[in-house]
Amino acid sequence: MLLRSLLLSALVAACAHGAAVELTIDNYATVTAGKNAFVKFFAPWCGHCKAMKPAWDELGSEFEGSSSVVIGDVDCTSDGGKALCEEHEVRGYPTVKYFSGETGEKGEKYSGARDKESLVKFTQETLSAKCALEDMAACSDKEIGYIAKMKGDKAEAAKQLERLKGMKGNSMAPDLKKWLNQRIAILEQIVA
Repeated sequence: MLLRSLLLSALVAACAHGAAVELTIDNYATVTAGKNAFVKFFAPWCGHCKAMKPAWDELGSEFEGSSSVVIGDVDCTSDGGKALCEEHEVRGYPTVKYFSGETGEKGEKYSGARDKESLVKFTQETLSAKCALEDMAACSDKEIGYIAKMKGDKAEAAKQLERLKGMKGNSMAPDLKKWLNQRIAILEQIVA
């Protein structure tokens, strides 16, 4: 019975932050190295933090496994989170900041809407690395292969774009959702 209780406690702790990565003073530099970050600094007792949690967790799921963006949670009441919150001058909860090459280490406060759609749009437009047809430096091998396949036939690209856009609301694994969004972005450039 004790073992079952310990396992249940460990499972609850592991799932406490959804798909957002739990960041602390000890892992922050390692987890965010080479990536842009979108971070929610929170306190577990905060009502606004609790209200935002479902949208933030869905955002984390949307970008889970991303090669360019980390969606993070910092519990400002935990031992590992307090120092990180002090370092980033968090004075209220939730404080949402984004970090990129443009913002530097101090980051910028996010002041947009806090629903899932707005958070996803901001992340895609501001923080995600884009595969561009004009400069394919940010493109993966998979994206380059897809571009080569679709670039020659604009009519087929337009047809595929409509088909893929119709799939956006469907439930799917995070890696498939990511690949869906990547293909849509590529096709939008080809069709334009």
